Parts: sequence; C-alpha cells; structure tokens
Amino acid sequence: MDQLPAALERAGNEESWAVADAVSGVLKNSEELHSWRRHLLSACMKGLVAMYSSSKDESKQEVERSMLLRLEELL
Repeated sequence: MDQLPAALERAGNEESWAVADAVSGVLKNSEELHSWRRHLLSACMKGLVAMYSSSKDESKQEVERSMLLRLEELL
C-alpha cells in the first residue's frame, strides 16, 4: 500500500489505479481513508504534471482524460 502511490504517478497505469480503487473501497469507513486519498491526489497530480511536461501525443489524450476525471473525483 505504501509503494502504490509512486506507481500511480506513471502514465498508463490503469491496473494500479484499479488496485488503488479497491484499497479505497476497503478503507471506506476507516480513519485512514483521508490520508490515503491525499496520497492518491498527490500521485494523480504528479502523473498529470509528467504527462503535460512530456511531448503532446494524441494517443495519450484518453489517459489524460482519465487522470483528470480521477483528479476531479479526489478533489
């Protein structure tokens, strides 16, 4: 769980986000959820910055859209 946010920062890591969603579901009614969501928010922001810093590739638009939706949800 501690290493997952770092893996989420890389673009195209939908499998890792599926695991993160599962962890969020397990933590739904726990005290750790707020801290976990902060880690996810940070990973999402770092991933978006990395995507926008790299060259604009139209094939990445769907990944960007997915990350922006996830960012909106986390905020």
